[in-house]
Amino acid sequence: MNEDIPYKEIAMLNRALMADVWRKIDANEDLSPEEELLAEQLQAHPEFSYVWENDEMLEHAFDPEREENPFLHISLHVMLERQINMAEPPCVRQAVERLEARGEDPHEVRHAILRVFVEELWTLLARKERFDVERYHDRIEKL
Repeated sequence: MNEDIPYKEIAMLNRALMADVWRKIDANEDLSPEEELLAEQLQAHPEFSYVWENDEMLEHAFDPEREENPFLHISLHVMLERQINMAEPPCVRQAVERLEARGEDPHEVRHAILRVFVEELWTLLARKERFDVERYHDRIEKL
């Protein structure tokens, strides 16, 4: 890992942003467009509401062997929604449209795409390779 990048600080800022957006939702406050995107994902995951409502969870170290990290999960969803909205890469939006047209659940479609993305990310980190966009595209096309 690059020691110059303050990963922990970035993660803590991201967690604080999620908690703040959740508070704004609860208080019915206005949200910026970026906060609205985040709010949609927070609300689409009611199973994690206990996290957004508990400030102590902001500091919690999630053990990937035993529990899902809701902050990472939501961050991945936000990233995916950006890919869909910008059609970058185009295969992501195309896959969403194709799978939803077949009657697939929109949330489950996103989870299927995220599984591919995370597997590709894990592979590149383990092998210290560049992200293989062509392989990602091919795998998304097969969904």
